[in-house]
Amino acid sequence: MKTTIIATLAALGSALPAAAQSLLTPVSVSVQRYDEIVSPNGNAGLSCCAPLVLESGPGADFYHVRMVFDAGFSETVDRISISSNDITLWLPGAAEGQRTVGRYDYVGVFEDGSPSIFARRPRDWPAETEQGFLEAVWLVPDGVTAATVHIGPADALLQVPIDLNVAPTQPVTPGQTLQVAVTGFGAEPALALTTRISGQDLAGRVVPTAGQALRLELTATPLMSTATDAQAGENRAFMQAESFALVGPDGLPLSYLGYETSDGVRTRWSISSSWTDQPRPSELTLYYLGAPTAGTWTVYYLQDPVAQFNLQ
Repeated sequence: MKTTIIATLAALGSALPAAAQSLLTPVSVSVQRYDEIVSPNGNAGLSCCAPLVLESGPGADFYHVRMVFDAGFSETVDRISISSNDITLWLPGAAEGQRTVGRYDYVGVFEDGSPSIFARRPRDWPAETEQGFLEAVWLVPDGVTAATVHIGPADALLQVPIDLNVAPTQPVTPGQTLQVAVTGFGAEPALALTTRISGQDLAGRVVPTAGQALRLELTATPLMSTATDAQAGENRAFMQAESFALVGPDGLPLSYLGYETSDGVRTRWSISSSWTDQPRPSELTLYYLGAPTAGTWTVYYLQDPVAQFNLQ
């Protein structure tokens, strides 16, 4: 994977006369170029088996730009916040800046919409500090080899030149970020749960009227820190239970019923983890609507197959 990296402020200082007005100091920049991007959270498709693929087109490419900034905290500055409206890409000769088409909040998972930058002064500052991060994707026409990212309002504008003369590569995919193992499988006649409505706990149940409630037990272990705003030395990973899909021996995905929590089943649930030395596995129990037919079953994490098991 070819990237362009600007590693020190000294390398940028002569080219960035406006940087002194900004509270952000760029310490590293990387640029990656993609022809296509899978959008798992887009408004069409099905992540596991019919994903939405965004195409750059014959005359352009996607450029994924990551920047890391030191933050200029002081006794009077305890936070730095840059709105997505104040982050634009300026091409040579352009009359106005270009907004992003998306961002990466977590490695391998593209999100529609524009990123922002935020850094908060730690309690034990100045002994410790906190950095700011930008993970942005722009669509750039062919033939453009350099551009400038504008960050911040006009009275505190930071201009960061970037080299776009990089070879195309493939984005990291969700399946490269974790390891999944199937630990159990079975069928349930019904699922019990408790739901809270207007401050009251109500009992409920999910009873399949077609098929059965199939129980899938997994362990999912992060292979890397996926939070793109993790501070130096931090390791953080995040996943959503509904991002796991189950495909039967007939090659068709099953309907998702939910994730087992302490008070029943929830269709939307997030799982986060952090670690110092080694990542810890998370245990998940998921339910799907289908029939326990014999054959090879496949577990997907978003668009990637991540585990298989055979049912006799």
